[in-house]
Amino acid sequence: MSLITIGTGLGRVTGTENDGVCFFRGIPYAVTERFELPKPYPKWEEFDATRPETDCWQYLAFRDESSGPDAFYHKEFRSDREFHFTESPMILNIVAAKGAKDQPVLVFIHGGGFETGTVGELPYGDCREYAKHGIVYVSLGYRLNVFSLYEGGNYGFHDMIFGLKWIKEHIADFGGDPERITIMGQSAGAMSIMDLMYTQTLSGIVKGAVCMSGAGMVPKLTKPWTKEQSLPFWANVRKRAGAETTEEFKALPPEKIWNAWYDESREHWSFQAVQPSIDGTVIPKLPQDVAKEGSYLDIPMIVGVTSQDFMPYIIYEMALGWAMQHARQGKAPVWGYMFDRTLPGESYKAFHGCDLWYMFGNMDRCWRPFEDVDFALKDQMVQYVAQFVKAGDPNGGGLPAWPAVAKGQKKFRLLDGVSDGLISPMACRRKEYHSFLKDKGPL
Repeated sequence: MSLITIGTGLGRVTGTENDGVCFFRGIPYAVTERFELPKPYPKWEEFDATRPETDCWQYLAFRDESSGPDAFYHKEFRSDREFHFTESPMILNIVAAKGAKDQPVLVFIHGGGFETGTVGELPYGDCREYAKHGIVYVSLGYRLNVFSLYEGGNYGFHDMIFGLKWIKEHIADFGGDPERITIMGQSAGAMSIMDLMYTQTLSGIVKGAVCMSGAGMVPKLTKPWTKEQSLPFWANVRKRAGAETTEEFKALPPEKIWNAWYDESREHWSFQAVQPSIDGTVIPKLPQDVAKEGSYLDIPMIVGVTSQDFMPYIIYEMALGWAMQHARQGKAPVWGYMFDRTLPGESYKAFHGCDLWYMFGNMDRCWRPFEDVDFALKDQMVQYVAQFVKAGDPNGGGLPAWPAVAKGQKKFRLLDGVSDGLISPMACRRKEYHSFLKDKGPL
């Protein structure tokens, strides 16, 4: 590994280079104060992008998650990692081949239920696979939990929009083509992409999207609050923290703010308490109304689920429903996949998030004893996504055919390391219901 320094429109940036792939960590795209919109990060003479990234304050910052309900995912994605926390987690990890120029760009938005998650987690933090395919890879950090959701501000969404605009303006300095940006997200990251598509905010910025375990619209039963409807909940959070006003609340230490939000949301649980609100700007109205109008951002998509997913039957129906919505309204094509590989190492099958290892390929960082079939499946999945990023269609390059969802074609691509074929809605539903009733995953 050696150091490499490049010139950018914001100043010189020093990263590391290993086997022809360059890594730039923790590059700031914005700065902010608590409960305020992001602002441009000042120019620098030289930025050290070799240091660990910073992430938003979250459960891991204040409590031990290596045991208890979060232990499974801590071991899976965060073990043996050092984390640093801040209230301005608006940073980027950028990975590109040395000498890259005018390459398409893939921007990943991590999941974590809008509450947790980090930009550098083991499967995707510094993914090398896409650089090998001639793609500049970016992992984007944003605000979470109370620091994003307070009083319906959706500050994390504003961070994402600001970050994507930064990428379009500056990614050419790192070898990327600003006219070919694809966004990708998993779980809450995929749901974030869906929310960003309910307006034309990203029109002219992104050309396609990949949504893993979070595509489509949540059922009306769990529809988001409006900003006004959320205010009584936030008044209770402030009261729990011992603050009467927003200004008093803003002045408290981050741990006290986070604890007040966490305890109130768990004691008086509702789905809306931990989700973004309809704010009239990023989310202009009820998503079902936006879909009915067809006024959402029209771009080609890949949508996928795992067979032992979180709320598997709902997640699958959301993805299929969104793909069919595109087909009925004559929108850009949507390709669906069902991931059904049982990972080696323990009893869970295709649990929520397991496909991250295959989509990004950092398998050498995982404790699991992956087999040849896993590495072959990883290569195939990365190639599908790479082809989609380059051409707006996952087909080509000798890969097994993958038809888009259409009026007479509702099958998803089955990704299990064995089959090269498709799986029908009925077969998907059998797998999802079996997972929910019997082979329950870690969630």
